[in-house]
This record gives sequence, C-alpha cells and structure tokens, in this order.
Amino acid sequence: KRPSRVPGLTASNAGYLIPEAVRKRFSGPNGWTSHLPLHLLTDKFCYFNNQASAKELNDLFTMDGSSGTIMSVAKELPFEPELSLTFDEWFQAQGRFLELIETYVPEEHELWVIHFNRILHRPNRAKHWPLCLEYDSEIRRRSLTTGIDPSAFHLDVWNELESAHIGNRAIEHVRRELKHSGGWEHSTGHRPPYEKRSDGEGSSFRSKTKSRCFVCGSTDGFHKAKSCTADRLTSGKPAILITQKSGGGPRRDKNGVAYCFSFNGRSGCNAQGGECEKGKHWCSICGSRNGLHSAQNCVSI
Repeated sequence: KRPSRVPGLTASNAGYLIPEAVRKRFSGPNGWTSHLPLHLLTDKFCYFNNQASAKELNDLFTMDGSSGTIMSVAKELPFEPELSLTFDEWFQAQGRFLELIETYVPEEHELWVIHFNRILHRPNRAKHWPLCLEYDSEIRRRSLTTGIDPSAFHLDVWNELESAHIGNRAIEHVRRELKHSGGWEHSTGHRPPYEKRSDGEGSSFRSKTKSRCFVCGSTDGFHKAKSCTADRLTSGKPAILITQKSGGGPRRDKNGVAYCFSFNGRSGCNAQGGECEKGKHWCSICGSRNGLHSAQNCVSI
C-alpha cells in the first residue's frame, strides 16, 4: 500500500529511511503480526550503509506440505537487544515506529502516541529507564496476541516487571556486599547469595549491615519490629504491614495476608519455598513475592 500524500511534508535524510525489510513487517499480506524490536528502527540500524544488519530481517522459507509450494515466513526476531537501548536510541526508534503505525495501522496511531508519551513523561524516567524499556517492549509484544489497549496504563504488567527488577537489584546488592567482604564460600567461607544455610542461621542473602525493622524499614535500632506501630516506611510510602492487634500472631497486610517474621527478620526462615506456617515469604517492605530478597536487603527504600 502506497502512503497517502501529505501536503507540505518534506523528505528526511535519505540515509535514515526505514529499511524496506522492516516495512515488510507491516506491509506484508498479513499486516503487522510479528514483533518488531525497536533497535531495528534506530539511526544506527537505518543508516543506508548498514546493509549487514538488515540480513537478520530476511524471511525464512518453508515448504507447504499440502500444495508443495514454497512459502516465506517472517523470522521471529529477538527482543533482548531493544532492552538495552539508550533514551536517545529509543526516542529515534519510537518516532519511526509511529510512522509505520500511521501508515499501515492508522486506526491505532493515536493509541500508540499515548503509550509512548506516557513513557516519555513518566516521573523518574531516567532512574527507572530499564524498567520503562521492558514495559514498552512487553506491551508491544502482548498487543500482537491479545486485544489490550496500548493507550491504557497496565498496572499489573508494570508491578510484575518492577518486582523482578527489585529482585535483580537485591541480588546485585548482595553480590557486591559479599565480594567486598571477601568473596564466595570456596575462598573465604561466605556462601553464594540465596543458598540455604544448614546451620540454622537462615538464608545467606541476609545483610551484614544493621538489622532493619521489617515493618517500617528503620535501622535506628531503637525499636523492634514486633512492637512497631508505624503506618509508613522511612521513605514516606505506606507500610505494607498494618498495626498488630492484641493477641500476637504474624503481622498481616491490609488484605489479611500473613508475612513470615523470620523470613523478613535478621536470621531468616529455615523453611523452603514461598511460605511456611508463619506466613508468606514475601518482602514486607516492597511486597515482592519472588522470594529472592527480604526486608533486610530490600533496595526499594
């Protein structure tokens, strides 16, 4: 389909035109049905001398068993490279992506403009840039297999990705801490992170720093978590665990879900898995449910 003529529209630098192999992902007989990673729309990729890079866009060919004819099939492209784009590269690419949408899927153009603007103007975008990239990629990929509205903010998707990022940051934090204190167990006696101890001291991802209140996150040492009545974290965010009622028992969140004292405490819980009889092995500071870190080394505050 030839693009509609736009009065007054001038041509861009010919060296940065969207490659024809990329356009075919939208202009083919089936239209836009496969994910187009944004790293294929950056200035670097679209530069006219970049012929070698375009080879990864070549279609695959297969034989139709019933008719015996050769058919071309769009190659599934890896999306991982687009997760490491800089903001400038992403900005270059999203402009070309919107150009493709406006040309070949015009009825969705405004929806995608809103989607990209939400990322562009997101508070603390620079701080959370890797998370923004993953969210953008996830929404574009899901839009090809589901009927989701890209202009909406998909909170569940964001929260799921954010939990994974917090877990990864906690892993890196503990690794740096162990490296600074002397390395792994085979060289200095320290166990690798997240390996279970057999001496009753809990998980080895426990921080070597001051004990932290697993209710409010304080490390002042002036109060114990079991008696903490704070309704906010030290960062100012609302606390996940609500004030303990008389009678004891595990601390619970607003939905009545019990959190394991030991898991979020200094020593850790000896029980394996995502929960024990005392409650969930979820971080009581950020709410992460992946079990990879506790309140003691949560990096969200």
